[in-house]
Amino acid sequence: MSLKDSTLKILRSVINPIGYDVVKYKTSNPAHIILNHLKFNNIDTVLDVGGNIGQYSIELRKAGYKGRILSFEPLSDAYKIIEQNASNDREWQTFNYALGEAEAFAKIHISKHSPSSSILPMSDSHRKAAPGSEYINEEQIEIKTLDSIYETLGISGEAVFLKVDTQGYEKKVLEGATNSLSKIKGIQLELSATQLYEGEENYYSICRFLEERNFKLSRIIPGFTDPDNREMLQFDALFFRKDL
Repeated sequence: MSLKDSTLKILRSVINPIGYDVVKYKTSNPAHIILNHLKFNNIDTVLDVGGNIGQYSIELRKAGYKGRILSFEPLSDAYKIIEQNASNDREWQTFNYALGEAEAFAKIHISKHSPSSSILPMSDSHRKAAPGSEYINEEQIEIKTLDSIYETLGISGEAVFLKVDTQGYEKKVLEGATNSLSKIKGIQLELSATQLYEGEENYYSICRFLEERNFKLSRIIPGFTDPDNREMLQFDALFFRKDL
């Protein structure tokens, strides 16, 4: 009997008489689910597009990811925070601009709930399902394409994972990465099951776009749900290259 099994037996002998038991815990934490996929695919670099204040990267670190992280966040206030959060992490770099389909400057709508900020107008269905997410301001931001900067990032090999959480702007990011996609092994996208931002691509259009570029859907992680009818409005989708 292993030490772990022996410890489990002792704990059960103590707490069983009072009506409790000890069982192995299988986490449903999204960061742990994602980490399992990163480990299985030997990912050593994560491109965190739409980093906001660093929530995604912080959770990955807590889950145990040790590799390189490159975060892209255009909002000035959010960027100050993510830059500070990354300051003591030698493997985490931050960049104060957005990624899209072309190099340009644009206005981004700032939401009262910062992670809901988007270049695209917010739909009525989003405002109804998430009170407090309404836009309160605008800011001029810079947009670059992943293709235009990829070679400057010092990335070697193809163990790269692209995470995009840009509130309806995900397809634009992919369109600016048509050359870079061949060097990327996995992708995580936040997709909408109903239109939450005006002009966003629907989820099946984006899935088809990636399917045509040799990626397959590997995992769906439930996300934002309508509090009234419990309908799932957003979810995270993980894709990995078919030929690897």
